[in-house]
Amino acid sequence: MDYGAIRGFNYQPSYSRTLMGIWADFDAEVWRREVGWSLRFGTNMLRIWMDWHVHVELGEKLLDNLGRALDILAENGIKMMPVLFNRWVDAKYPAGGVSDNDLRSAGWDMGKFESYVEAVGRRFGRDQRIAIWDICNEPSNNISPDVQFREYVWMAWAADRLRRFTDYPVTIGSMNYDFFLQAAPLCDVISFHPYTRSIGEIDGFCRYHLEMARRYGKPLIATETCCGSFDDQERGRLARDNIETLERHGIGWLAWQLCEGKFVTANRQLTDDNAVRPGEGYMPFILADGTTRPGHHWLERRA
Repeated sequence: MDYGAIRGFNYQPSYSRTLMGIWADFDAEVWRREVGWSLRFGTNMLRIWMDWHVHVELGEKLLDNLGRALDILAENGIKMMPVLFNRWVDAKYPAGGVSDNDLRSAGWDMGKFESYVEAVGRRFGRDQRIAIWDICNEPSNNISPDVQFREYVWMAWAADRLRRFTDYPVTIGSMNYDFFLQAAPLCDVISFHPYTRSIGEIDGFCRYHLEMARRYGKPLIATETCCGSFDDQERGRLARDNIETLERHGIGWLAWQLCEGKFVTANRQLTDDNAVRPGEGYMPFILADGTTRPGHHWLERRA
């Protein structure tokens, strides 16, 4: 795989604010419409979040709907990067994920997660519509000290268990620096999340993380990038700087996030602080009516 040629987005369909809602209320019509919109940017991969709690509640329904999502991406010539677990939590607008208490209650026995990982692996481990598996989004983001080692053991276990069912590469959606270094030994492909708040800042991020990836002898990709702003033109300029710098360094990218919707940072009412200014974490590339967000049309010309 040419990892440097990856281009695409994190996609949460517009109808849901939570990971549970994405899969419990799966709407194929919305997926077809919004996934199709991504093609104007030359998308060849989408990062799609699942969650262990969803499987606990929905069982096979989650897997059935994941199969339908894979069908829709394949119809558009797009590969999927499924995310098995999520550890990022927005305090104001939690979308779902594995909590510190989930890890504490598991102790050192990963049995509570086993049926989920094995069910996904058996059904989709060798599915050619999948390009890369992401074990977990942003581990250690809101971690308690007593959970840190438990989390590492859990991620190592999940990566090992999934590899029993797949030959496809495994990554972990890490943030930067120490978080990146913690996850790197467990990955086939190392990923990082370069969010920067000023033009030119991302170049240093790329150089540092590329050097670390070289030391591990592994490729590097960005599975999230492009922080937010309420100013469309300002956000567009910053996103362009991020994406063009990543491409100049030969780093494939999956930007945050495809389209306007109910998920946190997908609309102006549900924002976070991952932004040029606090509280302006508004990050879609496509608006609710299907048009490209002002200031972001430059990416269409690169498709």
